Amino acid sequence: MTSNNSPNPIQQGLRIAIGATASAVETIQDRERLNQKITELTRDLQARSEIWAQKGALTEDEAKKMIEDFFNQKNNVPKSSNTKPSGGSTPSSQDLRSLTQEVINLREELNKLNSKSSEN
Repeated sequence: MTSNNSPNPIQQGLRIAIGATASAVETIQDRERLNQKITELTRDLQARSEIWAQKGALTEDEAKKMIEDFFNQKNNVPKSSNTKPSGGSTPSSQDLRSLTQEVINLREELNKLNSKSSEN
């Protein structure tokens, strides 16, 4: 059972909608009040915009720092002894093409050796 002191959420939502509509109608009917509300809203929006811009700048700086830290950590990871050290942190497309060609050549050579050994 619900208490008479606290309205249920649907009733509360309906009262809020009716109150907001009544306030909007009153504001629209009174030109001076309408101008005052528009001025207040504009001022609030400008204040919030400044706060959001400051927060955005801080977040942008934090994001840049996180990315830089990530790449610095990646570059500082010691490479294993069986890998070929590269000049940059990531292989270039030319490096990838060269390695791919080398794998193809090795595969062909292996196939030739396998075919020679099966002939004997």
